[in-house]
Amino acid sequence: MAEFVFPHAVLELAERVEAAGGELYVVGGWVRDALRGVDSTDIDLATDLPPAAVRGAVEDFDAVFTVGERFGTIGAEAGDLRLEITTFRSDFYEPGSRHPRVGSVGGIEEDLSRRDFTVNAMAVRVASAAVEFVDPFGGRGDMEAGLLKTPGDSATAMREDPLRMMRAARFASQLGYRLDPDLLSTITREAGLLDTISRERRRDELEKVLVADDPGAGLRILADTGLLVRVSPELAAMIGVEQPPNYHRADVFEHSVLTVEASEADPLLRRAALFHDVGKPPAKVTEPRTRFPDHQKIGESLTREAMARLRYGKDDIDRTAFLVRRHMRPILYGPEWSDAAVRRFVKDCTMVYGGEVVVPLEMVFSLARADILAGSLETVEQNLALLEGLKKRIESLESVVEVVFAQSPLDGSELMELLDRPPGPWLRDAKEFLQRLVVEGRLDPKDTDEAKRLARDYISDRYGRSP
Repeated sequence: MAEFVFPHAVLELAERVEAAGGELYVVGGWVRDALRGVDSTDIDLATDLPPAAVRGAVEDFDAVFTVGERFGTIGAEAGDLRLEITTFRSDFYEPGSRHPRVGSVGGIEEDLSRRDFTVNAMAVRVASAAVEFVDPFGGRGDMEAGLLKTPGDSATAMREDPLRMMRAARFASQLGYRLDPDLLSTITREAGLLDTISRERRRDELEKVLVADDPGAGLRILADTGLLVRVSPELAAMIGVEQPPNYHRADVFEHSVLTVEASEADPLLRRAALFHDVGKPPAKVTEPRTRFPDHQKIGESLTREAMARLRYGKDDIDRTAFLVRRHMRPILYGPEWSDAAVRRFVKDCTMVYGGEVVVPLEMVFSLARADILAGSLETVEQNLALLEGLKKRIESLESVVEVVFAQSPLDGSELMELLDRPPGPWLRDAKEFLQRLVVEGRLDPKDTDEAKRLARDYISDRYGRSP
């Protein structure tokens, strides 16, 4: 068939499988993507040969992986291709278990029946005689209709592997598919089963939704079906929280989704966009008017809690929380800001770790821009103009790089010796005071004599003379 052009490594493998008396099929996502005209380097294959025979067929490939052999799967690499070859199988789940017992089956159609969705339950036999397209569950028709269905009973499929519920949301985001009404109803009814899935796997599916072409589709499915509260109750708490219409055109959750959609497909940026207003529900007050005081500070804390529960790494948590805490800073800019205030903004909104910039200032601007685009349509033009005004102010400053990396001219040891004081809260205050003066351009970072004089006066006024 013209739409299927197989890589050389797959054709070579098919010849070897045939020579051993077996059949080889390309299955799942590669078939779906080929029908969509999309190339993929990850290829799943199925065969009637046992794993030991498959291992022999790929032994001279660039790399061979046997970690899944007891489940019937041999992995291999050939150039930039990653292959997984699995012996025809069926999965049996014990009640309450998420770990299948693997059994053998006689043919490709029964093997395909265990797949998650019909669009992934298609196969193409790679053979010397002719290419054979196998589609026992109407996956091609569902794909052309943009419909996501299960090969068999949807409730059984979701109970077998509840993560399929989040994958359905992900496919809506990645491929633009709508969920079959029966599947959608099943997910809503069985959403609680997601609690049996590890936090790490839930996190990974959420990340795939966030960087997809249409992240909003998947996020709205997660919210509407009740899955989101099983991923992050902090995020789910934003649903239905109304906001003043003069600033926003949607509730807090929908505004956050719109912010994600307005952001570039960068994992950090979109994650920060999703969490940026997570502090609003607990911060909300309605008298004398609706406000969300300190929601950035509260949001930073909730972001850390939610991401830690989902087993994110420390770097991801720190960088996301950094953006959440600062997402309002550019929007609060006014032309009356002094140059010193602009320099403080540059320093505070650039995350530096180990002498390197790990969250650039431009990312804070990108989040603020997406936040504005997701807000009231009547204020978009005005607020975007303020952002541009702030950018121009920054461009006109001298030594922006020095501002970003500014430090106190005196370190802790020098300050303790100078002021004859033991370590204490005063030390951090002194270093931050001197750093702020450098940032504002009021102290040359190399002028240690002036730094000493200023430190003496500051600590004396704030803490009194040395004991």
